[in-house]
Formats: sequence, C-alpha cells, structure tokens
Amino acid sequence: MRQEERRARTRAALLRAAASAFASRGYDGASVDAIAASVGLSKGAVYAHFPSKLELYLGVLTGLLEQAEWRLERVATAIRGGSSPLDASRQYLGLGGDAQHAALMSELWRTAAIEPQIRTIVERFVDERLSVLSRACIERGMTPAASLDFAETVARFIDAGMLYRRVDDASAELAGS
Repeated sequence: MRQEERRARTRAALLRAAASAFASRGYDGASVDAIAASVGLSKGAVYAHFPSKLELYLGVLTGLLEQAEWRLERVATAIRGGSSPLDASRQYLGLGGDAQHAALMSELWRTAAIEPQIRTIVERFVDERLSVLSRACIERGMTPAASLDFAETVARFIDAGMLYRRVDDASAELAGS
C-alpha cells in the first residue's frame, strides 16, 4: 500500500472515531487523546493529520453536512411530489446513522453558539437548506412567497425531529444504564 493510501485510511479512521466521540461526548467533552487511542494511534499522529481539535471537528462537519445535503434532497423530492411540510420533513430521518447524525447536528448548533467559525458554517447551512427546500416548492408550482414559508416550516420540522430523536436516544441511554 502506498503512503498516500495509508494516509487517507488513517485520516478516514480518525474522522470516524472523532464523529463517534463528538456525537457521544460533544465537542468540549471529546478528547484528542481518546480519539487517537480508539484507533490505536498517538495524539501526535492525530495532529499530523489535523493541526488542532477544531480542524478535526471541521473535518467531521464536512462529512456531516454532505450527509445533510443528501438527506435534504430526499426531503426536496417529497416536496416536489406534493407532501405536506410534516410528511416531507420526515424524509430527513429514517435512515441508517440517524442517531449519530442527530447528535452531531445538535452539537453543531450548540458549538455554533460559542465558536464563530462554526457559527458561520451553520449560517451558510441554514441559507443553503432554505434555498434547496424553497426551490423544490417553486418546482412544485408554489409562488416564491409561499415557497419560502413552506420551506421554513419544513426546516423547522426537520430541526424538531432531530431534537426529538436526540432526546429519545438520550433517554434510552439513561434507561439502559
């Protein structure tokens, strides 16, 4: 295996481990030491790939937001097909990886409140999400004003769905302890 391939595999393993750590312990609670240990590496190896914990988190967010875009396309398809806002929003979840996705999205919103660079990412995501959803509404035949209202309602239902999912998962964890 070539050096580039090993490096790419190590980076991917670190991102998976970091996603799991950030989902379960949050940005503040996840330690670089624990992430490194979970994949059998040293903290120095993590820093060879990611210069800081924030850079590692940003790497996880890149993958998370790619997932979100794919999930939003499912929602947009439902909107174009005539679904109600609630039914369209339900297309966002119901896939493999929902628990981790909801946990990471919740953490993204929480971290945005304290980290300006993350806040910028969230603001961009919110704008792009509204654009995708409102474009689907226009393709469905709605007026621009109605499209924005419908899209914003769907987005809020998605956020609520993820919050409920997160609370349900946390309750299940507590009940299992």
